[in-house]
Amino acid sequence: MSASRESVVTWVNFQQTGRVIQSLLEERLQAETDLSLPEFEVLWRLEHAAEEPMQMSDIAEQVLGSPSGITRMADRLEGDGLITRETPHDNRRVVHARLTAKGVSVLGRARRVFGEALDDAFSAHLSDSDVSALRRLLRTLLEANGAWVDSRCNPAFATGPAKAPVVPAPRGRR
Repeated sequence: MSASRESVVTWVNFQQTGRVIQSLLEERLQAETDLSLPEFEVLWRLEHAAEEPMQMSDIAEQVLGSPSGITRMADRLEGDGLITRETPHDNRRVVHARLTAKGVSVLGRARRVFGEALDDAFSAHLSDSDVSALRRLLRTLLEANGAWVDSRCNPAFATGPAKAPVVPAPRGRR
């Protein structure tokens, strides 16, 4: 049985909507904070790791990125003084990442820009019940395809800033 025309058109519109909104968010973040959307998400997730630094492998899983891609992103974020990485002495195969004070500051600005851009491109056009219905439908699709992971799909960072400990930032360009 092949997909109905309505299913195909809906899927195409779903893809287009995601690309358009993501592009708008990316443009605003890049222009106003010099962060890409994935960099912003990584910083946001690190902020909500609270007392514990996150393992790089967990970050890759949560943002659906490749380990090598996340490592390159972490290289940039660390070079800019926004995060630090450390390898525990008792397990040299693990790398932890943590926000710096500078990272917290940049993230604060970026969160404001992201919120305004999301309101402009998404929230202003949907009612609360529309957003709830869309969220239920997206969860249904993710669960049906074995891709719902609570820590990734229902992140704590969506509720607001955490009080995460930070380390001083080394000198960087941001």
